[in-house]
Amino acid sequence: MTTAGNIRFVCFLIILAATPMALGISDFASELVSYGGSFGPSPYNDPCSVLGKPSTVCKNLPGLGLDPNFRVKLVESAYNVDLNDKKVVTKLNPGATIVVKFDHKVVDYPGNLYGIDFIVFGNSWFEGLGNISDSANMNTYALTNGGQFEQIEVSVSQDGVTWYSFNNGPFADDLFPTQAYQWDRQNARWTDKEMDFTKPVDPNLGYSDFEYISAADAIDLYDGSGGGTGYDLQNLADYNNLAVDPNTGYRWIQYVKLTGTAENQGVIDAISDVAACGDPTHPCPTGDMNKDCRVDFLDFAILAQQWHAETGWDDLATLTGNWLVCTYNCD
Repeated sequence: MTTAGNIRFVCFLIILAATPMALGISDFASELVSYGGSFGPSPYNDPCSVLGKPSTVCKNLPGLGLDPNFRVKLVESAYNVDLNDKKVVTKLNPGATIVVKFDHKVVDYPGNLYGIDFIVFGNSWFEGLGNISDSANMNTYALTNGGQFEQIEVSVSQDGVTWYSFNNGPFADDLFPTQAYQWDRQNARWTDKEMDFTKPVDPNLGYSDFEYISAADAIDLYDGSGGGTGYDLQNLADYNNLAVDPNTGYRWIQYVKLTGTAENQGVIDAISDVAACGDPTHPCPTGDMNKDCRVDFLDFAILAQQWHAETGWDDLATLTGNWLVCTYNCD
């Protein structure tokens, strides 16, 4: 295996808007630690492609009579290069490995949706009837009972030395294909608003839930998620061997290993940490007194009560009334 200190690929990752900037961290794997084995042909041979957020727009290969660019969606997966000619996905042949690292501890936070702690994105897709492009109407584009689904084995580690594997799945590059942008059903068009790559799809959904429905219905099943295969650390057979972070009280990992299975190859795009308001990397907003991830009148009431307790000022009705007037009537 080739280690990060002697790798041929030089990876540069700029942390952009999706990052919790206040903490200076990234929601996505940000460091290539090591890699080894056989990868796909160019442009699918760069392990650095798995860093950062999932691909959203790609270039089609020229000469195929297709639109120059396309949005990544659950019926049209990431391939080739992005608009800046950067390689977007990496193909792992059987036995190939890539090890990446987050710049923070990914914790088994009890508030994570469906209990999912991190998400791995591939380039699987659902098959549909007819040609697909950005101009296709997702409201009427019908899915079949097929698609492209492969398997990449996922392992995790706290130190990059001792590994814990999801030997029996779930497998990456399988359910659920990446869905980059929100679809406007009413106007039958794509929006420029991205789906949430830190929100998992309901893991109780299966292949049969996506058979013979419209692509728009499939997007609705994602419920705002950007897709990807979700992983719950508690599903590890040796979960209890994970150390507990003394600062948070939660078990955690920081490294993820991707391995092409002996029987299968697969493609990887990105890995994200599931975001939940109040977790160690996504603190509650300033002013959220009751920690419900909203700043509203209830928070003001708590603040007013504390103010009263500390100052003895008891004209809370006037204070509350003035706050309401200013909130709804001030310029």
